[in-house]
Amino acid sequence: MQVQCRLINIACPTCGIEKTVSIPETLFTEKKFGHVKIQVPQGAVCQDHVFVVLLDVKGRILGYQTVDLSVSSTVDAKPKEEVRLEEDETLGLMRFIKMFGFRCFAGLIHAKLFNYQLYVIIKKDFQMNMDEINNVLDDFVPEKYKNKRILKHVEYNDYVFPTATYFYALVKNQRKTAFLMNLHKHIIQMPWQTGLDLEKGFITSALKNEDPTEQMRYISFYISKFLEDIDKTKIILEPKRKISKKDLIKKLKEIAITSTVTREYVTCIKEFVHRRVSPQIAKKIHD
Repeated sequence: MQVQCRLINIACPTCGIEKTVSIPETLFTEKKFGHVKIQVPQGAVCQDHVFVVLLDVKGRILGYQTVDLSVSSTVDAKPKEEVRLEEDETLGLMRFIKMFGFRCFAGLIHAKLFNYQLYVIIKKDFQMNMDEINNVLDDFVPEKYKNKRILKHVEYNDYVFPTATYFYALVKNQRKTAFLMNLHKHIIQMPWQTGLDLEKGFITSALKNEDPTEQMRYISFYISKFLEDIDKTKIILEPKRKISKKDLIKKLKEIAITSTVTREYVTCIKEFVHRRVSPQIAKKIHD
């Protein structure tokens, strides 16, 4: 007898690698309410990490929990519900990945850089240092492109709203153009179409530096390089009525020698120009 499965796209909360996995349909049909907790073993999504994915009974992702292999690797592992920023931790990149998850932190960088509203959904009794987090995000952006967007929180009362997905739907309806995430390392809403490959690249490259105190500076450096390419793009576009992405890639490769210019990279440039420079100038770039 063939087992019916549901395909769900899952992302590792530690390194951001994504993969579509098959989950038996019986896990959802046998559970009428609450949530389903599934441990993802090492190698199933990424080669290095074990984690737990939380889903509602309809198979929608509610969040993730990390698992410390040194403590347990069994299906009954009980990772921490939420990771707090400890005062004595090194103010390094991994500290924020532990707090928010790889993809969520990449999303926060994108939202801040591209000038989107950004919110984290937290439970009523959870405390976090929003000023510290906002200072870190603000430091990433050079003076020329700084904005007043700050990470704010939305309180989730699980007594009033026992079903998280219903509450998330309400928040999404109220803030349709905002980046929304929760403290289970899950993105609730990403209001842009360009994905997170740009920011994930920044983070991955920064993590290659073994000095935690330098990693944040490296993210700032990669952001500054991207913004330099924005300025080069403005120079290229100034005398033109329109330009194809293919021709823009060619011209950027000629003058932005240290950058890896791809079609996806140019798509991010176009989005940034549209949001931070001029929608009219962005329209000059066409497929």
